[in-house]
Amino acid sequence: CLRHAPEFTNKIAVKTAVLTVMAVLSFVGNTWTIASIRKNRSAKRSHQSWSAVYTLILHLSIVDLLVTLFCLAGEAAWSYTVAWVAGNAECKIFKFLQMSSLYLSTFVLVLIGVDRFVVVKYPMKSLNTARRLNRLIIFVWVLSLTLSIPQLVIFHVEKGPFYEDFYQCVTFGFYTEPWQEQLYTTFSLVCMFILPLLIIISTYVSTIITISKSEKMFKAEVETGGKHVASEVNRRRIIHRAKMKSLRISVVIVVAFIVCWAPYYIMMIIFMFLNPDEHLGEDLRNGIFFFGMSNSLINPLIYGAFHLWKPKKSKQNDSVSHYR
Repeated sequence: CLRHAPEFTNKIAVKTAVLTVMAVLSFVGNTWTIASIRKNRSAKRSHQSWSAVYTLILHLSIVDLLVTLFCLAGEAAWSYTVAWVAGNAECKIFKFLQMSSLYLSTFVLVLIGVDRFVVVKYPMKSLNTARRLNRLIIFVWVLSLTLSIPQLVIFHVEKGPFYEDFYQCVTFGFYTEPWQEQLYTTFSLVCMFILPLLIIISTYVSTIITISKSEKMFKAEVETGGKHVASEVNRRRIIHRAKMKSLRISVVIVVAFIVCWAPYYIMMIIFMFLNPDEHLGEDLRNGIFFFGMSNSLINPLIYGAFHLWKPKKSKQNDSVSHYR
């Protein structure tokens, strides 16, 4: 029994509008971040830890622009047309680029976490070395593209069982058994969320422990007084503040990543293995997936707040605190 093809509804209009607003905000935020980095990077080039951070933030902003283009704006356009109006090759490439941009966004976050850990734990072995950092970035791009190759295979254009000619970009007909789709979903979950999250948490926990130990040593050395001249105390204090800054940004990074993506992957597991109502599942998956992609909107705020916005500090307060 054939039905009529889906049409543009008020519900789809709301979805399209929300995605469009998210895409515009993400585009503005990440473009501003890139412009700010290009403006400030030369002034910070002499500071080694800043050089690596700025490079990684720049790549993160570029990747988030890809997420904006293919995940937010692309989904908005697709929602507006309802059906897939492009060809089969475009379907495969679109899904491939969507997955690649999401992998890249996660993996660059992992690189930033590793960089913060190395800077704090082994300041003389920072990722700042241009060749080493570039190799890691290239590796992340190659890995993301490689892990996204299955998208080119499983997605294709399929004609729907409707009276009208209605085509969609789907995986329907590719999987022959439910376990195959479950296996690919689990693989994506592990590579895009679980492993990156474990690496991020482990590096940041180590960073926090190192900062805590350094803070105790610093206080003890300041209290001894006579062994250090004022210039040495000031230098150590600057280093200490930089480490505390890394601590704060580490906590925000982990929380933002978990808050944005954990609900989506939890619900994905539920819908994949427990088979709840299909209509409810589709609505929830769409909403939570878009919430996860909002991480691309949040990232410019996080890194802008911690690395690009420079609140003025009172010199008097700093000088007084040196002798406390």
